Amino acid sequence: MRYLFHLSTVPKYFDWFDNDWDKIKEFAKEHHMDGVEIMIHNNYDIKRVPDDFAYGMHLRFWPMWLDFWNRDFYAVANTVGENDQIKRMYGGMDPQCLIDQYREQYRLAKELGVKYMVFHVSHVINQDTFKWEYDYTDKEVMEATIELVNMAFPSNEDGPMLLFENLWWPGLTYCDPELTKWFIEQINYKNKGFLLDTSHLILTNPQISTEDQAVDYMREIVKGLGETSSYIKGMHVNKTLPKNYMSKNHLDKLEKYKNAKNQWDKINILKDHIGNLDIHKPFDHSAIKKLIDDIKPEFCVFEVSPDTKNELSDYLNRQNKALARG
Repeated sequence: MRYLFHLSTVPKYFDWFDNDWDKIKEFAKEHHMDGVEIMIHNNYDIKRVPDDFAYGMHLRFWPMWLDFWNRDFYAVANTVGENDQIKRMYGGMDPQCLIDQYREQYRLAKELGVKYMVFHVSHVINQDTFKWEYDYTDKEVMEATIELVNMAFPSNEDGPMLLFENLWWPGLTYCDPELTKWFIEQINYKNKGFLLDTSHLILTNPQISTEDQAVDYMREIVKGLGETSSYIKGMHVNKTLPKNYMSKNHLDKLEKYKNAKNQWDKINILKDHIGNLDIHKPFDHSAIKKLIDDIKPEFCVFEVSPDTKNELSDYLNRQNKALARG
């Protein structure tokens, strides 16, 4: 099993290491990490990434993409805005642009030499995140994802593993074993599998308030998948305990979001809301080791969300301690 931490090529993180990969590698060694799962932003020069250090690559994700894919431009205009805003979000006005961008990401992944790629299977309209009411079913999101993936990724190549990640919004959640099995069987790309994100799975149960409860719940979900669980090749390990926040009524935040004066205010309200749900904190309880031992993934990624380098160090240390590593 390879232990990794998630790293995005944005100034927030790279400034911590003076944009020096040698310092990133030294930091990884100090924290008993084998390398990183990387997310490429801002046309980053991937030639700078050291060989045999980036094991995974997180692909792009548009949280609300299904209306665009289905060419429902009336709905897209209602959620995204005018044509210039649509082009800015999706890279064009034709759904073909999504296929083209994933083909380019696939090319980058092969050039980087990563072992796996991560693809989110989900769709949600911003406003719906406040009220837990959705326009699409899990299967409808899965069907569109199958269509997109089978058009974007070649079925006749043995490229990096394409691992599909769960969220708590419509799409892949792992809560329906038959649907989960059906989904992976429809993907034509040969080297395929799942990546289980622990916080995202926890968020499918709003009653969870302790780490013990979280682990027990996740182990039951994985057990319920039966043989399909063998497709889980990677994990994003992080914690959220949603009961307190999810038990509240958030319609007041929805009204603030709707009435925000500009797009930046809306983004900040949404980021605060999602940040209170998917907090990306480390597990502190040793119970999490039981889930990892159940799954035995090839890649265990500490996907945490720190505000400083010292906080990143603390998060990695805490989760290492919970797993009796180091």
